[in-house]
Amino acid sequence: MVFLLSLGISILFVILLSKVLRAHPIPFYVGAAAIALAVVTVTWYGVALPSGFKAYIWPMFARGGLAGALFVIVMFTGAFPNGSAPIKKLMPLRGQLSILASILTLGHNAAYGRVYFARLFTDPASLPTGQLLAAICSVLMLLIMLPLFITSFMAVRRKMQPKRWKALQRLAYGFYGLLCCHILLLTVPEAVHGESTYQLTVFVYVTVFLSYLSCRISKALAKRKNTSCLLARRQAVAVICCTALSASVVLFLGRSNSNSVESAPPVESATESHSGYREGTYTGSAMGMNAPIEVSVTVEGGHITDISIISSRDDEPYFSDALYVIDDILAANHTQVDTVTGATYSSGGIIDAVEAALESAGE
Repeated sequence: MVFLLSLGISILFVILLSKVLRAHPIPFYVGAAAIALAVVTVTWYGVALPSGFKAYIWPMFARGGLAGALFVIVMFTGAFPNGSAPIKKLMPLRGQLSILASILTLGHNAAYGRVYFARLFTDPASLPTGQLLAAICSVLMLLIMLPLFITSFMAVRRKMQPKRWKALQRLAYGFYGLLCCHILLLTVPEAVHGESTYQLTVFVYVTVFLSYLSCRISKALAKRKNTSCLLARRQAVAVICCTALSASVVLFLGRSNSNSVESAPPVESATESHSGYREGTYTGSAMGMNAPIEVSVTVEGGHITDISIISSRDDEPYFSDALYVIDDILAANHTQVDTVTGATYSSGGIIDAVEAALESAGE
């Protein structure tokens, strides 16, 4: 789970490096900018990455997991009871953490905006509804985040009137709401289809954002009614209730798909061909951009005659572009073909999956 790993690393980062970050933030900003630039470069040019790094570490940077975790810490800082240990620890770092999260977010948006934003403004019909709405959320989030990002620098903040600065910071509530919508638009459809990884993602994010909302409301009521001594207890109860509610949502999503299980196409018996691959239908899988891609490969008369996708969770429109590699494989009758520019990981996953299937066909 990318977000949980990112959140754990972010919390550890705050615990171990809070004093250094507060005293010397510039090196951290430079490091975040270097990571953002690396994300853009690797994504745009399809730089090959080690499989383990690509599966577990890279998504924290490229998919916005680390940026989201830092924003969650910043978000909850305002919800903790005044005078509590967490707020004393985090409040002096809120600006620095916001800047780091914003820099990483800009890298994430630049990397994927090359495809998604381009299609949003030139060919929105080519995007699935969920991704279209998620892209719109991203644009709105950027419009809100940029002024918050700039005014988080102490040199800028000092030149602003305190009331004006505080009024501007209230836009963060809209940013948090759009962030939640953006994530759920991308994960709920896959969760409904029975993908356990996405169901866990929905559970975690719904718990986090509902818990924040409950804690923020509890804190506002405590101020008005002068019951701040009970705030921590009320917030703990609210988090427990939100966790139970999130679990119920995920269980509902799982049951809604319990009767719609697709079976893989049957594998035909293989017969020996006079030349080339053995005749038959074979299946294979390999890692794509997000998860394994499974394919079915049909061989007739020693030639590859058909390649179909059994399952994939790679993002659109990357995956649709990657499908062009199938025509190249069929035309060449082998997998020594080039990946599709702009969809390197998905097309490479298809190539590797076809190779895995053809290992059974022999020559």
